[in-house]
Amino acid sequence: MGLRNNYRQGMPFFEVITKDITSLIREGIYFIQNGGNLPVWVAAPTYPSKKTTLSKIARMNRVRLTNKMVTNPDVIVYFENTTYGSASAVQEKYPNARIINVDCQDISKERVHVVHQEALGYSMNLNPQTHVGLAVEKSDENAVHDGQEVMCPIASPKENSVYQIVLDNANDNNEYVDIRVPVIDGKIPLVYLKFKTLKNRFTNKAHRATLHTPEEIFSSEEIEQIEKYAVAMKVDFGEFDILRHKGNQKIYIIDVNKTPYGPPEPLNKRDQTIALKKLSDAFMQLI
Repeated sequence: MGLRNNYRQGMPFFEVITKDITSLIREGIYFIQNGGNLPVWVAAPTYPSKKTTLSKIARMNRVRLTNKMVTNPDVIVYFENTTYGSASAVQEKYPNARIINVDCQDISKERVHVVHQEALGYSMNLNPQTHVGLAVEKSDENAVHDGQEVMCPIASPKENSVYQIVLDNANDNNEYVDIRVPVIDGKIPLVYLKFKTLKNRFTNKAHRATLHTPEEIFSSEEIEQIEKYAVAMKVDFGEFDILRHKGNQKIYIIDVNKTPYGPPEPLNKRDQTIALKKLSDAFMQLI
């Protein structure tokens, strides 16, 4: 517990003091730059790290971002880096306020699958006990990145795991292409392509990334599908991981992140600046 923010449990006292002093200095500078004004955004219960997209947007707009549930903040975001969360504490503190992402509390692989079927009309999940051939086995938890190929049928599937079809997202250079899609207020401001080696196919480690408009990557029908999916998942501010399968050229939304990090580190500095400005503009319209 710090004076300016509630930090992670067990953080050393000296680190807490250092972070509080850094926050005070940064916020004092913002106060001066804003002509004697310091807007406050509450993101709770988890304190957003400096690498999160929300933290970068807050710094760009010279506001105080905190998970201390202060009185009368300018913006409130339910921000919890968990697969199954609860916004009850935030709702109790601000019963009559608008809370961004308040209804996005389940981003499990199973929930992703159910909404995928509803919004896109097809699924990636399969029954490992009846399927014959390769499948991807991964944890139902979000952001674990523990996917691995397994041979089915499997007599005793792992508990708390899901099984999905193997999506071929390789390009002509033998790179595996992940499509990272920010979604803010039901719209797609931009798209990243993240390129991975075979070794890192099921991890979050990309060796390069590129920036694109939605129209460069998706058809108009696919953009509508993704936007419909965002509404069904109740995501006001987040990112989707999408793969395009070579076999049928369909898109598959494989992950939902309601506490996004970005822009991707491998993206060049110029495009990172462009992307962050677009994300900031979209977020400011949301609030």
